[in-house]
Amino acid sequence: MSVAGLCNRRPVSVATGAPLSDVARLMRDQHVGAVIVTEDGPGRPRAVGMITDRDIVRAQLQEVADLSRLSAGGVMTRKPLVIAENESVDGAIAHLRARGVRRAPVVAPDGTLVGLISADDLLTHVARKLAGLAEIVGRQPRTETG
Repeated sequence: MSVAGLCNRRPVSVATGAPLSDVARLMRDQHVGAVIVTEDGPGRPRAVGMITDRDIVRAQLQEVADLSRLSAGGVMTRKPLVIAENESVDGAIAHLRARGVRRAPVVAPDGTLVGLISADDLLTHVARKLAGLAEIVGRQPRTETG
């Protein structure tokens, strides 16, 4: 299975010029811990950064400024890990582990944003597969004695 079937196809995103106060409010309202920062390109937007709730706290403490005076582009993590939509689950896990991140934008072959994959999405998928295997193992003794 590829990440295309697992990713959130409606990720929360903001433009680079968005005030950080708007980003924080959006994260609260959408119940998310991260947003993708985008720039418009031909077709769909392209992921140019990520902002997590931790980034907002860190920016507030470093800048000691009103969040409305800080922009998404000034606070974002630049050059985020992006994962191709045809990447395998195992490959996505390896990429997240190698970069030490929990979320990554998912992109089409032309680099446009199509979604967001998280460690939670991947863990849920792997857990379901393991549960299926456990069910097989749990049934085996019954089928041998029945």
